[in-house]
Amino acid sequence: AEVTGRYLQAVDRENMIQLTEMDRERIFNLGYYTWVEQQGTSFEDFTARKEQSWWRALRDLVPVWDERIADFNARTGMA
Repeated sequence: AEVTGRYLQAVDRENMIQLTEMDRERIFNLGYYTWVEQQGTSFEDFTARKEQSWWRALRDLVPVWDERIADFNARTGMA
């Protein structure tokens, strides 16, 4: 709530737009070069990101990432 209040509630809407489906598609496709061409992500894995279920599934990985970060910090003296 503090972060939302501090950074998002004070955002000026003057620089925002309501995206159309075409706008969202265009923005999504901008990621093709980064993920497929540069990072070597398969096209199938890239296009799977269009589905909200793909993003929701990432939530299951948060505890694993937290554990790995804590382990790294402990090993490197960053904890």
